[in-house]
Amino acid sequence: MGRLPSWARPSPAIRYALGVLLAALLASNGVTYLASVNYYHREQAAQQRQGAVLEAKLCTTLGRLAALAPPPGSPQANPSRSYDQQLHAVLAQLGPDVGCERTGR
Repeated sequence: MGRLPSWARPSPAIRYALGVLLAALLASNGVTYLASVNYYHREQAAQQRQGAVLEAKLCTTLGRLAALAPPPGSPQANPSRSYDQQLHAVLAQLGPDVGCERTGR
């Protein structure tokens, strides 16, 4: 294989144009990559803030539910008291199960 004929060799202007286009393509890809990474991190931070707000509201509500006392009375004399007491025990345990502090923040 020998050298290409002169009509098949790209001129220096064409080689320069191809180099500029390649550099522009690489720069464009780099900018797009950096923008998408920045967007991802901003979205992650926003979701974490929303999660913290939801967790605080949930823990507050669960703490208030745990603070409610079931009606007093003998479960043997009134079976609905047994249900209320069991329901209170389950609701009081829900807060710690999902990671809320026992103080019911």
